[in-house]
Amino acid sequence: MPLDHLNARTRVIALIGDPISHSVSPRAQSFALAHSGENALCLAFPVKSERLAEAIRGAQGLNIAGVMVTIPHKEAVLPLCDELHPSAQLVGAVNFLEFRADGTIRGHSSDGWAALRSLEDKGVTIRGTRVAILGGGGSARSLALTFADAGAIHITLFNRTVERAQIIADEVARRTNVPAIVRAIPVSDLSDADIIINTTSVGMTPDVDASALEAGVIEAHHTVFDIVYNPLETRLLREAKERGAKTVDGLDMVLWTNVYAAKIGLGTDIKIEDLRAEARRTLIG
Repeated sequence: MPLDHLNARTRVIALIGDPISHSVSPRAQSFALAHSGENALCLAFPVKSERLAEAIRGAQGLNIAGVMVTIPHKEAVLPLCDELHPSAQLVGAVNFLEFRADGTIRGHSSDGWAALRSLEDKGVTIRGTRVAILGGGGSARSLALTFADAGAIHITLFNRTVERAQIIADEVARRTNVPAIVRAIPVSDLSDADIIINTTSVGMTPDVDASALEAGVIEAHHTVFDIVYNPLETRLLREAKERGAKTVDGLDMVLWTNVYAAKIGLGTDIKIEDLRAEARRTLIG
């Protein structure tokens, strides 16, 4: 990609995490920004937990346009925010820091919104559905709360550690009034679910032969959404497709968070198509 557009006025969106070298966001977002005519790029910075506050204040002092935040910092940055967007208030986590002109920091969470957009793009709506979520970590919590708030009528969380998932289920029920229950893995029956979401890392490169579900529990009426995006088609999605289910990979969820970051940080609309094309080139070669 030509670098003629880069100069002393180039603005930067930062991405921080630990590890971070695997991310497709810097390349995909920088490509999309260039295509939009924006003099900006996205750069990744590995940041250890003990240096988090220092890194955020440093980015603010360097006039970075905004900071995308990923694992393991999404909850740790909360105390560094002066204000939380309603999206971050809902899920209790932040994946984008907006540096405002008055010197304050506003924390946003676009993960749930990005997941909803990914499903909507495939013709899947959440309202009125029964959702099964595999996992009990931060992603499971964020999506459970977001989908309940978006109109799901029932949430079931499947996790090896039932007690951990129960904390999420209790929070969903308390904050959204949507019934939420917990079941132990392995999963034996999903016949009453409409949407199945894998929020675990099972099936991610290099463990591509693993799946979070036995194929036999997947039915043709299901939509199966795997937030893993490397590989693009996990074993879970491949087997779901073979059983006639609708499938949604995890790439667009990541890419929609880039759209959100560019809009809030730079005031720029970048195209999901540009992000998708470059991300796929990066992943597939």
